Amino acid sequence: MKITEHKKKDGTIVYRANIYLGIDQVTGKDVKTSITARTRKELKQKIKDTEIDFIHNGSTRFKGSTLRTYKELAELWWESYKHTVKPNTQDSVRKSLNTHILPLFGAYKLDKLTTPLIQNIVNKLAEKANKGEAGAYLYYDKIHALNKRILQYGVVMQAIPFNPAREVILPRNTQKANRQKIKHFNNLELKTFLDYLDSLDSDRYRYFYETTLYKFLLATGCRINEALALEWSDIDLDNAVVHVTKTLNYKQEINSPKSKSSYRDIDIDPQTVTMLKQYKRRQTQEAWKLGQTESIVFSDFINGYANNRSLFTRLSTHFKRAKVPSIGFHGFRHTHASLLLNSGIPYKELQHRLGHSQLSMTMDIYSHLSKENAKKAVSFYETALGGL
Repeated sequence: MKITEHKKKDGTIVYRANIYLGIDQVTGKDVKTSITARTRKELKQKIKDTEIDFIHNGSTRFKGSTLRTYKELAELWWESYKHTVKPNTQDSVRKSLNTHILPLFGAYKLDKLTTPLIQNIVNKLAEKANKGEAGAYLYYDKIHALNKRILQYGVVMQAIPFNPAREVILPRNTQKANRQKIKHFNNLELKTFLDYLDSLDSDRYRYFYETTLYKFLLATGCRINEALALEWSDIDLDNAVVHVTKTLNYKQEINSPKSKSSYRDIDIDPQTVTMLKQYKRRQTQEAWKLGQTESIVFSDFINGYANNRSLFTRLSTHFKRAKVPSIGFHGFRHTHASLLLNSGIPYKELQHRLGHSQLSMTMDIYSHLSKENAKKAVSFYETALGGL
């Protein structure tokens, strides 16, 4: 810190110093200020007081009262929130802000956003969704939750005295119960698709690659970006285990898995082990032709990590040719879960294998499969009685 002496027009001497207080915790900008005093001792005391005040004010000079509109608050919240989540979540929340939140609330002044007003907006969203109107958003509960979170941030930043969305009553969603069941292959569709894959010319590396990828997803229940992020060091072929420790985000960058529970070891069957060994040998040969080696399991040889969007286009073509429903990559995961549940695997084991953070999530997603199994149990009982 440099203290300089200045002589005023009236001849008096003052002392001045430019000091750095730190980074503003709200705006993220450097905070600097100039302090003037009549004596060096007084200047040093003023500097100390200023530094203490800055810390006591939460290391910010931001004044909540400067926020006037909901859009300003939402953007300020976003600047803080985006640094706390992974890129995929950033992308999803940013889209929700732009598509739903800001068009609904962005133009309102903060002091005009009352509980009755927000309740009316939420009621209209629910009414449209429950009537099945075109363009209605089924998951209006997510809009309400995000809006409430942003307004709570406004309370913290002292822009508003209380959260007007907190007491809003969320109308019941009657359409969620009628939503389409998860997409997956039944036994006949699965056999048809596997037969189709086996009919492809395996001498063509593209077909060999795609067949291996599809069968791997069906055998493990991995998410597509978990599979595309795998390196050969993640697969223990001797002990038949796949170690899931990472995934790809939408920027094609390596990320930690979706949640702590997504870190997992997946046991694989002997047939899948054999398939992967054959694929590894074939991949090595193809890489040599290009004068390179390959450590990424499902590399495209060009970008390193393959892009799931490009692969999805090819997958859709295969579904059409095989004349089976288009269930997408995630449908392979659901088919895997369906096969395991039909074989009697406990939900707890399925939760671990799929990498779900909560057992309730697994049960909620696949509860309809349990109902199907219950119906089958009745037919098995009838068959057993018929054999008496």
